[in-house]
Amino acid sequence: MPASKSGPSVAVIPAEKPETATTNSSHAAADVAAAATTTSEAAPEASPNGGDDAAKEAEEREELRLFIHELSEKIESKRLMRQQNANIELPGEEFFARLDSSLKKNTAFVKKLKMFTTTQLDPLLRELSALNLSKYISEICAALAEAKLKMNDVPSVVMLSSRLHATYVDFDTHFLEAWQKVLNIKGEKIGNPSKLRVDLRLFAELISSGVIQMKPGLALLGMVLVQLIGQDKDGHNNFSIILSFCRHCGEEYAGLVPQKMQQLALKYGVEVPKSDFLVADKQANLRTMLKGYFKALCKHVLAEQTELMNMTKNIRRTMECKGEISSEKREKCEMMQASFDKLLASAQTLSELLAEPLPELAKESECCSPGTVIDNMLDSAAFGVLDPWGDEETRAFYTDLPDLRQFLPDFSAPKVDLETMEEPSELTEEAIDANLDAEMDIDDPPSTNSDPPSESTADDQPPPGTPPLLLAPASGTSSNDLKPQKMCSALMELGRQQLQSQPQTTAQTQQQIRQQFDIFLVNLFNCVNKELIDSAAIEFLLNFNTKPQRKKLTRTIFSVQRTRLDILPYLSRFMAIVHMCNTDVAADLSELLRKEFKWHIRKKNQLNIESKLKIVRFIGEQVKFGLFKKFDALGCLKMLLRDFQHHQIEMACAFVEVTGVYLYNCRDSRLLMNVFLDQMLRLKLATAMDSRHAAQIESVYYLVKPPESSKRESAPRPVIHEYIRHLIFEELCKQNVERCIKNLRRIDWLDPETSGYAIKCLSKAFLLRFPLIRCLADLVSGLSSYQPRAVTIVIDNVFEDIRAGLEIHSPRMAQRRIAMAKYLGEMYNYKLVESTHILNTLYSIISLGVSTDQSVPSPLDPPESLFRLKLACMLLDTCGPYFTSQATRKKLDYFLVFFQHYYWFKKSHPVFCKDNESSANLFPILVDHTYRDCLGVVRPKLKLYTSLEQAKEAIDQLQERLFPNLKSYASNPNLVSEISELDEGPTDEDSGSSNDQRERQVAGLEPEQSNECTENETDAPMGPPPAPEWSKEDLDFEQQYERMTTDSYQERLKEPVKATAKDIPVPMMARLQKKSYDQITAGQISKVSNCPELPPRSPAPDLPDGNSGKTAVSNAGGTGGSGPGPGPGAVPFVLMVRGNRGGKQQFKSFVCASDSHLAINLKVQEQKIREEKEKVKRLTLNITERIEEEDYQESLLPPQHRNFTQSYYQKPNRHKFKHQKGAPDADLIFH
Repeated sequence: MPASKSGPSVAVIPAEKPETATTNSSHAAADVAAAATTTSEAAPEASPNGGDDAAKEAEEREELRLFIHELSEKIESKRLMRQQNANIELPGEEFFARLDSSLKKNTAFVKKLKMFTTTQLDPLLRELSALNLSKYISEICAALAEAKLKMNDVPSVVMLSSRLHATYVDFDTHFLEAWQKVLNIKGEKIGNPSKLRVDLRLFAELISSGVIQMKPGLALLGMVLVQLIGQDKDGHNNFSIILSFCRHCGEEYAGLVPQKMQQLALKYGVEVPKSDFLVADKQANLRTMLKGYFKALCKHVLAEQTELMNMTKNIRRTMECKGEISSEKREKCEMMQASFDKLLASAQTLSELLAEPLPELAKESECCSPGTVIDNMLDSAAFGVLDPWGDEETRAFYTDLPDLRQFLPDFSAPKVDLETMEEPSELTEEAIDANLDAEMDIDDPPSTNSDPPSESTADDQPPPGTPPLLLAPASGTSSNDLKPQKMCSALMELGRQQLQSQPQTTAQTQQQIRQQFDIFLVNLFNCVNKELIDSAAIEFLLNFNTKPQRKKLTRTIFSVQRTRLDILPYLSRFMAIVHMCNTDVAADLSELLRKEFKWHIRKKNQLNIESKLKIVRFIGEQVKFGLFKKFDALGCLKMLLRDFQHHQIEMACAFVEVTGVYLYNCRDSRLLMNVFLDQMLRLKLATAMDSRHAAQIESVYYLVKPPESSKRESAPRPVIHEYIRHLIFEELCKQNVERCIKNLRRIDWLDPETSGYAIKCLSKAFLLRFPLIRCLADLVSGLSSYQPRAVTIVIDNVFEDIRAGLEIHSPRMAQRRIAMAKYLGEMYNYKLVESTHILNTLYSIISLGVSTDQSVPSPLDPPESLFRLKLACMLLDTCGPYFTSQATRKKLDYFLVFFQHYYWFKKSHPVFCKDNESSANLFPILVDHTYRDCLGVVRPKLKLYTSLEQAKEAIDQLQERLFPNLKSYASNPNLVSEISELDEGPTDEDSGSSNDQRERQVAGLEPEQSNECTENETDAPMGPPPAPEWSKEDLDFEQQYERMTTDSYQERLKEPVKATAKDIPVPMMARLQKKSYDQITAGQISKVSNCPELPPRSPAPDLPDGNSGKTAVSNAGGTGGSGPGPGPGAVPFVLMVRGNRGGKQQFKSFVCASDSHLAINLKVQEQKIREEKEKVKRLTLNITERIEEEDYQESLLPPQHRNFTQSYYQKPNRHKFKHQKGAPDADLIFH
């Protein structure tokens, strides 16, 4: 019977008495069956996990049953065979006399034994029963002992030997002598471990079967085991022999039972049968010897692991430094890894048999698998998932290619996968150097058509039969008019055209076909997008796919103009599509590019740099499409690094720029590409090269290997902070400002952390989209009535941010500064800041850190920086049109004078002037348009200055106009106080009452509802103290007083309203009063005498008060008096007085100085009246637009919030309190 193979575990079981073992082995199968039946019936009740546990338990029971059954049969067969061999009856001489004793047959029988196999057992037994082999016993024993057997042949040899032992009397003696010769291994290295492994098992089976006597057999077997273990404690070369003996004969000689089976037997209450061949003492001796050998084996495993780890570290260090390893080291490492894996697996098997644990190994050895040491290093060097493309669009361009085989007629070639092209087995620097040395010996002729002159194709006319797919780009139409078709539509259209042109194809001549193909090649270079180049590939494969035309196509694409670098990716995609059906085109092109590249390298001249760059860029694009091998591409880069100077620097940088990221992020070329990049950087540092070349090297190096930025793990924000960010940065828009205000009012403003974070978010307008900055200002305006302290902090933060931006010149902060300037302007529009603060900010923009000396540049405002102009224009565009009051308009006009001076100061700087000319021909036109558009919006009628000198003159005139007045006021303190009161007149903030501020009220809600107090409001103004209790007399007095005031108010309403005349017209009699002759003569003389002395008047700045060109304002058409006429600096007045008698009115004229208090008050009053009339006029004309805008805003609200009960013109029945809303929408009022 064949021996059963033991499992990986060990159980040491002492041997029992022979009679007990025999009984147990005979009833083992019945016990197992009964236990299995009994436990299987109770399994459903004991299984807590249902079907999975039941299936697992059934599987374990079946495994245990099979093991015990095989072991029982093996033990029983051995016991029966020993009994038979012990009680044999040898035949007599009469038996041998009847058998055949011929030399020929006996010799043939002995030869067959030397080549014994299991299949020969039955024929040999038949021959054995017919032959008399008494004289050939020694030869038979030697043949069986020396035969080269397999493990499967051992049971058959035991059976044949048992038959010979029962037939011939001296067979066991000769057989033992033969085995003593074969198993004699004293001090010798085992030459054939495989034969000794089989021989040792066969000899042990012969002893246990009773063929060889037990005492001398055990002595010989023990001596062999002692020698095998004793001489193998260091090298462990005989480990496989010992392990094979333990697996096949361990149960009989050492009591070794798989530990798993023993645990299952204990679990299910089944007894494992035991052999009665040896007693327990002899089995314990062998187990002790095997355990000692196992301890030495564990030390050997640890030593082998340490050696493997050292070699792995050395190889990894070499790969990190050089990017590759030699083939000898690779093979040695792989062999050592395979040997260690085999040793480790065998040690685990012996550990399970002996029930001895293995020592804990290092983690590196656990992750190593056979033959994958280098692969694991490559994986560990990949640093995560590698992406050669960067984005899906680029990946689609280089990988998603249309498969045209199904559209081609009679095409059955296999599909070519570009990603599985054959690459060299090793991408190592040594292999690349060997390949370069071999190729550089070949003298390739230079290409003559690499850079052909550009040919004009304007006169080329397409033949009548040419399809219009590729002729459209050459017909002169713009690229915007071209609408590339879909792939399927293009294929259907081309197939239809091909079917229609089939009857004509036979009639066309070869000349016409050549002309069509020439037109195709000309228009191929006009395909500058993905759809057009795919359509061109379809057109070529359907109509021009012949071998001569493919060769011509290859030469044409190779000879693309050296300046057409933009079309190289599309031509490479064209070649990749064609390559899927015809591989010769891409192979020929790659060979041409490689030869051209090597010719340029060997030439070593400093000419044709554009051609060289075209070649390396074309190679890079071919690599990304898989048409050019990575091995050859890296060889080209290595060739450039050998002589890294002049043009080769630019060629290497161009190559790395095109395909460096791809090669660096491919698994098989990453390490070698990393080595070449580091070599480029070292050459830059070690070589004195041009700064331009050094900048190129650094640029491409960091393009492929961007510097690693320290990644900070952001701490999770609290939930309330996330909610605040959600409201401000995500939910805020024009339609839900009111809802955001209500939600922000509900947060806990008492909590300093929460309120501080809300203020921080409200201060960062640059984190919002630009159109939503106005909504953020509206939000802050709505919160100003409830949280004034928080809004004040927000405004301070905005001013601080703008100030910090002016004190630190950083182009990276440009967008932030623009956004904050816009935010500040919107805050002014919502009346959160005053005009004085806006003007101070504007003056700071054009003056803080600005150097007026062109020879001393300012670090805060460099001459070439025009950002402050853009910043001022942004602030003026946002809030400049809303400076509506007289005082603010005048202040803004003064600023515009200085702003124009700053603009011309920048524009006339030598940085923007060419050849020291006065015209700033290098000044950016976009900035100029921004400046003019800004002033056109703020002051449409303002006359702009045309030079720096004119701007300086305007500033001087403004100073002459203002400072003399101040000097005259200094002599009269009263006038100074009066003028100061006039200068501090009403502004746009003070002119209106507090009710003019924006009122916020949700449409459709009652005032009582909108006046509800929300929770957690802390910064709202405190209410007045509770009023004292009134007595009954006080209440009566209050009622009577209210009744009296109401009656008085109703009576006053009935009275006609009379307008108070603020200005009395001059009577006609005073106007038509005649002058005397002396008055007329004196007036003419004064005119003649004063005319030559009057200086010419220069044009004054365009001021909003309309006083330019006027010297005085009068309330009368003439003087009406007897005195002389008014001078150029005087204002005529007419004084009406009542006479002494009869009360008759009298008129007297007099002249007042233009700078007197009376004249100034008159001018200010008239200017206010004109402005008020103009404002009322504009409001009246724009009332229709405002009504439409309000209706539109109301339509945006939900139906339940709309107010349908009260129309726009209907007055409420009673006076209702309205919440503050702020100013109306400024855009609808002033535009």
